Amino acid sequence: MRKLICLLVVLIAALRLSAQKTAVEAVVFSEEDLVTQIFGKNKEALLNDVLLISPVEEKDFQTAFQEYESEKGPWLTERIALLKMYNDEYSSLDEKKMNTLSKQLINNDLEFGRLQMRYFRKMNKVLGATRAAKFFQLDNYLEQSTRAYIQNKLPFIKALESDRLVSIRPVTIR
Repeated sequence: MRKLICLLVVLIAALRLSAQKTAVEAVVFSEEDLVTQIFGKNKEALLNDVLLISPVEEKDFQTAFQEYESEKGPWLTERIALLKMYNDEYSSLDEKKMNTLSKQLINNDLEFGRLQMRYFRKMNKVLGATRAAKFFQLDNYLEQSTRAYIQNKLPFIKALESDRLVSIRPVTIR
């Protein structure tokens, strides 16, 4: 399972702004590294803490989980490629290219939703509805957390956040 969890999940690009030019460098993270960095535990430990898989369920759960992670791989690869393309070409994206890229990202999200729906049925059979819901709640939480981490590295969001931080004034409590 450790090999499975070590899938390459996130390829992010960091942007360094200088006065006259922009330099982009790609940073590669594995899902396990990123999840551990954010939560202090790897995905396997988090799942074990939440789901409490019994020895009787272990084999069926591992099979379903491995299949899910395996099918999730191409989706993640596509998402990473799209985000890398966005980051690499950010300063030169025209309307047509931005439109295409946005549609591709939205379609990628829809594919992920369909994948989760298929595997919810399988996890429901293995774990029951409550723990299957917990599995996907945790999976979505980890996914959204890694997305937020990546989004904060993209040029537009980075600029938006820096503008927001400049305009925030300290609050005085009386």
